Amino acid sequence: MELTLPMLSEQNRHVQRMNLRRYVREVVNLSMIAADKAGLASGQVIDMTTRGCGLHLIKPLSPGQYLTLKLYPDDGTASVICDLVKVQWVEKDRAGVAFLSMSLASELRLRRLCSDRLAFEYWD
Repeated sequence: MELTLPMLSEQNRHVQRMNLRRYVREVVNLSMIAADKAGLASGQVIDMTTRGCGLHLIKPLSPGQYLTLKLYPDDGTASVICDLVKVQWVEKDRAGVAFLSMSLASELRLRRLCSDRLAFEYWD
């Protein structure tokens, strides 16, 4: 979600966009499998936080739909299973989901995965 705010400068007027998201999403490329009542679909996690992620998949999704996700980190660590996620938005072959329920072990793996990526970027 973005909000457009006008900014005045001495030379000319320009528009600056401000991102209203509470959490900054890290760009990733992780394999994943989504499951719902209709079956399974594979795809990619394209960005994520500890609260949700962006997906790229061929199977059409609908806002408000509930899924189960299994994320496969590319570093060889154990997969992260999100028992319940809710589709927040859909745009063509992309969707954003919010994590609603997962085991404590999966939550710890997800937090570690997010913090490892942040630490890696800070050290580069």
